[in-house]
Amino acid sequence: MNGMVRFGLIGCGSIAARHVESIAACSSAELVALADPVPERMAVLARKYAQARSVPASSVAAYANPSRLAQDSRVDAVVIAAPSFMHARWATESLRAGKHVLLEKPIALSLSDVDAVVELASASGLRVHVCHQLRYRPLLRLAKRWMDQGALGKLQTGSVSILLNRSPDYYAASDWRGTWRRDGGMLLNQGIHLIDLLLWLMDERPDSVYGLIGRSASAIETEETAAATIRFAGGAIGSVDATTLCKPNNLEQSLTLVGDRGTIRIGGVGLTEVHRWYADEFPAPSFPLAAVDERVEMYEHFIAALRGKAKNASLSVSAAEARRSLEVAFAVYESSRLGVPVRLPLASFDTASMSDKPRS
Repeated sequence: MNGMVRFGLIGCGSIAARHVESIAACSSAELVALADPVPERMAVLARKYAQARSVPASSVAAYANPSRLAQDSRVDAVVIAAPSFMHARWATESLRAGKHVLLEKPIALSLSDVDAVVELASASGLRVHVCHQLRYRPLLRLAKRWMDQGALGKLQTGSVSILLNRSPDYYAASDWRGTWRRDGGMLLNQGIHLIDLLLWLMDERPDSVYGLIGRSASAIETEETAAATIRFAGGAIGSVDATTLCKPNNLEQSLTLVGDRGTIRIGGVGLTEVHRWYADEFPAPSFPLAAVDERVEMYEHFIAALRGKAKNASLSVSAAEARRSLEVAFAVYESSRLGVPVRLPLASFDTASMSDKPRS
C-alpha cells in the first residue's frame, strides 16, 4: 500500500474526535467515511475534518449502519471507536471485508472474542493494531531502549499506579458505561494502558496474578478500585494499584522499574515527569525530551506498517500483543471473583461472569 491510506471510522462518540484530528494531521491519511446511529454526531466530525483539511464535508460518507462502511470499496482501514462491547463484532466484520483495523481498547470483553479477532487477523494477513498510544511518547520509547539494552540489569520489580477521577457524569453520559456486559471496569478503560506499558517494558511472561477489586456506593456495576500482584516467570514481581475515585480530579499516573543496576520512575498527571532515571553503567539522558502528539505518531506508524516500512516493530500493538495486557486485567477480575491467585494463561474469561459478584 503506497498511496494515501483511506480510513473509515465506526463510532462517533467522545474519543472519535481525537481520531479525526489525528487522521487530518497525517499527510498520508484521508478520512472517507463515518458510521454512527446518530446523524448529528457524524455531521460534527465531518465538518471538523473538512475544516482541518480544507475539503468539502460531503467528501466524507455517512452511514447509519457500520456494515455498509466496512463494505465501502474506498475504505482501506477501519478505525473502531464504538462502545467496548461492539469492538469484536466490527473488527471481525471489517477483517472479513478485507480491511485493516485500528481498534480502540479493549479488543473485546471475553477471551473467546479476543482470540477470534487474533486468529482472523492472522488468517487474513490483515493488520489489527490496538490503540495503546502511550508507547509512542518519547519518554516511554527511551525507557524501552534502556530496558532492551539491559540498562537496569536483572529486573526485580515493576509497578504502576493510577490515581484518576471519573465523575458520576462520566458514567451517566452513556448507559453502557460502568456495566460488566457492555463496558468492563476501570482496569479495561483506564488501567489497561499502564498494564500494557508494564508488560512491554519488563518484557517477561506473567505467570500468576492475585487481584482485588472494589466498588464505592455509586450505581455502576464495575470496579472503581483495583490492586494486583503479578508474578513473572523470570522471578520479578509486578504490581498494579488503580482507582478512579481520586477527588477532586486526576492526581497522578506512575510507572516504576527497579533492577539490580538501576531504577526508572516516571510520574505526573500525564505520565510525563521523570522522578528517577538512573543506571550504574549508563549516563543519564538529558531531559526534557521534545513533546509529540502520540496519537498522530501512532497513526503514522500504522500507515508505515501497512506499507511495510515501520522502523520499530515493538511499537506496534497487534491484536496478539494487546491480548497480553488484556489477559492480565481479566486475571485480576477472575482472581477477585474466586478469591485466590490465578495462573496464566487463562483458559477462558468473560466480563459477564462478574455480574453476579457481590459488591465489596
